[in-house]
Formats: sequence, C-alpha cells, structure tokens
Amino acid sequence: MRYPKAPRTDLTAPTGKFRVLAIVVEAESADLYTVGDFSSVAAAEQAAMQRAGIGSPVYVYDDKAKLIVRYGSWH
Repeated sequence: MRYPKAPRTDLTAPTGKFRVLAIVVEAESADLYTVGDFSSVAAAEQAAMQRAGIGSPVYVYDDKAKLIVRYGSWH
C-alpha cells in the first residue's frame, strides 16, 4: 500500500531512478522524508532495508510513482 498522505510529486522519482521515502512515526504525527533517489532498484531496496523497522516504514517508488516495495511497519 502506498503512503496515503504523500502527494504524488513526493512519490515520483526522477526519470530512470527509484525513490526511497521513510516515515518517522511518533505518538502525535508521522513525518515523511526522502532518503534518496537511486539508479537501481537493488540499491534503493538496500537503503530502504537499512532504515526500516518497527515504527519506521520505508517505501520504494519508481519514476511513475508506482510502489515497488515497503519495508518496516507502522507499529
């Protein structure tokens, strides 16, 4: 499932790249930040796996804002 509160512009990687987005889940809010844009899906997935965890969902999107994979969980 894609992160529902993120605008499409945040989800869309530059052409030919993959965007990693992470969410910091706190008691009152969830803040979205961009980890980076990567040239390969393997590099993006590796970066996402390193940051993901319980309370730290991380998403990988392509240049069409299509969700590739999600790591971690909301709680």
